[in-house]
Formats: sequence, C-alpha cells, structure tokens
Amino acid sequence: KSLFGDVTDKVDMFAQRFELVRQRILKQDVFRPKLVTADGRQASSDPRHVTHTLTTIESLLGRSGARFLLGMLVQGEQEGQYCLEDHTAQVPLKMSDAQLLTEGIITKYCIVLVEGEMTEDGVLQVHRMGNPIIERRTESIQGIGLQSADLFRSISGLNELEAVRNQEALHGPEGMMVVLSNVHLDNTHVMEKLRTMFLGFAGSGNPFFVLMGNFLSFPCPNGRELIGYMDELATILEETGVAQNGRFLFVPGPRDAGLSSDVLPRPPLPKYICRNFRKRVPGATFGTNPCRLRYFTKELVLYRNNVTSELQLESLLHTNNDTSTPSQNAIKTILDQGHLCPYQRAVYWAYDHALRLYPLPDAILLGETTQQYYETYVGCDVVNPGSCASSPDFPFVVYRPVVSVEEDGSTRSDVEFSQILD
Repeated sequence: KSLFGDVTDKVDMFAQRFELVRQRILKQDVFRPKLVTADGRQASSDPRHVTHTLTTIESLLGRSGARFLLGMLVQGEQEGQYCLEDHTAQVPLKMSDAQLLTEGIITKYCIVLVEGEMTEDGVLQVHRMGNPIIERRTESIQGIGLQSADLFRSISGLNELEAVRNQEALHGPEGMMVVLSNVHLDNTHVMEKLRTMFLGFAGSGNPFFVLMGNFLSFPCPNGRELIGYMDELATILEETGVAQNGRFLFVPGPRDAGLSSDVLPRPPLPKYICRNFRKRVPGATFGTNPCRLRYFTKELVLYRNNVTSELQLESLLHTNNDTSTPSQNAIKTILDQGHLCPYQRAVYWAYDHALRLYPLPDAILLGETTQQYYETYVGCDVVNPGSCASSPDFPFVVYRPVVSVEEDGSTRSDVEFSQILD
C-alpha cells in the first residue's frame, strides 16, 4: 500500500474521525433519548435529566429554533468563511457572536458540538461551540470490548488480563522511564550532561531511557551528519556502563532526518544512521513519532511535537481566562478530540489511525519545547519533560507508570522533575 494513499483514504480518514466522536457523544446521558413506558409516559420526569437531540445538517432545512449539531469545521468557499460538515451535508457558519461551550481550543478540522439556529439566508448562527464530551478509557473499553481496545493484541481475554494485573501488582512499581526531549547531540553541553545523567543511572538495574528529537540543532534532511554524533553517544554509553544493560528508545523530532519530515506520523530514523549504533548498543530501539508502549496493563503514547504552539497558531476560538494555562488548553483539546493532530497539518491519509487517542491511553509523554509540566485529565497523565537543549539546567523527567496498586485494582503513577545543574 502506498505511503501517501489515495483520495479514498483521505475521505475515510475524516469519516472515521467523525464517526468515532459521534458514537462517543451518543453514549452520553445528555444526548440519550428519554425512556418511554408502555403507556407513553417518560420513565423519568426529573427536570435535572434534560436530554438533547443531535440534529443532522441535512435535516436543518425548514426547522426553526436552537439545535445541537455535531460536525467538523472546514474552510468555506470564501476567505475567512467556515462551514460545519457532517456525514449528511455542509452549512456555512456565522461565528461572530459565538461563545465557547467548553474549555480548550477550536481550530479548523476540529470536530465540534454546536448550539445554533438557521437564519433566513441559510446560514447557521452559532450561539455556542465546544469540543466533544470526553469519555474515560474504562468507559470506552466497556463499550467496544477488551480485544478491540488492545492495539497490541497482547491480552486475549479476561483471564489473561487478570494474570497481567497480578504481575503488575508484583513488579509494576519496579519500573521507571527516564524521558528527555530535544536532545541535540551536536551540542557539547548536552553531551556532557548526558554523560553525567547516564553515570547517575548506571547502578539502577536495567534503566529505560526515552530520547526524543530533534537530535541536531539544525535541520538535517539526509541525516548523514547525525551518524558521527550517534557514534559519540554510543561511546558515552559504553564508558558509563549502561550500553549493554540499558534500554533506549529514540523518537524522531519534527526536523530530524527521514521521508517528508513535515508529515505525520513520522517513520523511525533511517537505518543507515542507526546501523552502527545498534551493533554497539543492543538495547536500542528506533521508533516512529508517535509510538506506543505497553507496560503491563498500561498503554503509553510517546509523541514529539510542539502541540501547544501549533494549536495556538491555528486557534479560531479558545479559552480566555486565568484559570488554565495554554498547555492545559492544548491537552484538553487533543484528548477531547481523541486525536494528536486535530488541526490543519499534513498527515499520511492511510495512517491517520496512528494519531488517534481512542480509547484514551493511560499516559502521553509529550515532548514540547515549553517548560516541564505534568497534568492529569480524566485519568490520562500528560507529561512534558522539557527541552534539554533550551535550558542550561538540562531538564528531564523520571516517569513511573505504576507506583502502587490499590485494593480495588486501580494504580497510581508518579512523575519526578529532574535537572542536572552546573
């Protein structure tokens, strides 16, 4: 199958994005139809149990009054005009007086809930607009089934899940991940700090290190300059004693070598760059961007991209208050959308599924160039280790997916913000 896909892949990409959100919304109580008894009465007359009906765009014609719709924001024929599109039709929007229904950011290609009404000239006057209602990971798994939710095909049934949980309770707290981002190997300061860090972890069993790009301080289309710096890194790993027992995952950044660096998802670093490094460091793995890990029952997504700044740049509507940070708004947006890139960005149409967040993962290790942060939203940890190359203090994080297992089987994670000072 072609990496770039064809036009049917593009149509399927948007259709599947929309349908995943739509089925999630229809499971929410506020959009479930009220039950009716045999004598025609509603099963519940509690005024707090208010429900709404999602109206398709095709059925708006001839209807008056405010309606709730679900659709994707797309560009209209005229500059500056936007339309709402669902699986039935498209309608132009008037958003001048629109209020944000939820916190977060709204951009083109976001799937949004809209409250509005049709005007006489065939335009939908938007009163309120917001991101879709979120669904917890456990709720999604209950809805689609364990096997459908297991992207790794590693847990075949409930008996095997219980066995994995028992192992998680016994050995889960032993594991930790050392996560670094923007690891510029051509920066002598970064290489010195890496040596110091690896020495510090040399006696800690079998450490697991996640190194995210960019791996050079300058754009490197073919990556040949990176080969020598990878050899220098291998030498440091050998000299610090972690080359043989340590495990290393390399996630390419936006400017690293590879085919079509501006298109997502990114393939691993080219083999000719990694060949000699693999021989010297047997525990090295070169992953895609994004990539996914399984840690016992936990699903982790690793992604290197400046999500916060890109969402702010594409923003049409956004939260405007002092109670949330730009990073919190960005996190809420991608999790509500169920997609790592719900805005205008080049994507391989046939591989858009690699960017989906449905069901929600247990954690996202998100490499951004902003300051370090750790947020939890509806049970999903989102951790930014910070940029190694942008600060003299060399920030990174130690993430423990499982610190303890409670009596009810739930687990607790932990993040340690770390630095190496001069």
